Amino acid sequence: MHADPDLALADALLGDTLDLPVQRSRRIAGLYAALYLEDPLLHQWGGLAAFVARHIHLAMESAEGLYEGFVSQGNLDIYRATMPAFLRFRRRNDETGPLRRGFGLLLRADGVAAQDPTFARRIAHRGLSLLTETEQREIVQPAYDRLGPIQARLLAPLLRFRLGWDTACPVIDFDGSDPREAEQRLHWANDEVLPRWQREHLERPERLRADLDRVRRWAGVRMEDLPAVGGGSRPGAMG
Repeated sequence: MHADPDLALADALLGDTLDLPVQRSRRIAGLYAALYLEDPLLHQWGGLAAFVARHIHLAMESAEGLYEGFVSQGNLDIYRATMPAFLRFRRRNDETGPLRRGFGLLLRADGVAAQDPTFARRIAHRGLSLLTETEQREIVQPAYDRLGPIQARLLAPLLRFRLGWDTACPVIDFDGSDPREAEQRLHWANDEVLPRWQREHLERPERLRADLDRVRRWAGVRMEDLPAVGGGSRPGAMG
């Protein structure tokens, strides 16, 4: 039994895939996509993570067990760290863990979105950046620290992903030499991944929304799978 009810709820959202790493990774991608579709301004982390998670699923599915271990555990660790926090955030409960700074900025963005949507987007993007930094430094780094150089090289095919559904969408490749180094991964995130995401999010929001809806449907996730908030309503904000 989980001491944290939101962690228990996050695990319950995985249904019968919880102990099946490949199937679970597909379900996780769909749940991330549903988060974004629910609130494209405040849940941008979910949209970006859905494309990454889909790539991880496809790699795990085709690699005949090569990635079951470090990758599947990392996929679950990130989910278990972020989904309970998003469940709390959807209820507008304060976050007290390592992700609190990022979610604090998202709360600020929510507060000004109606009056100043441009400023809200800037705050939300900074919140996304802080969530990404915390994910890389505090959630996944301990696992990277346990990797040897050969294992790190085997991860190379995963350090890229398509920012969308089909082959017309941009592919973002890791530009570092050692994925075990958090500074290299964050340099990639801050110089390549997040700017490209922001550009797509601002210039082609309907394309992103359509592609993420495809990820959600491909994963078999329904929007109503996300728990209702406050008597059946869900938060909403401008994209």
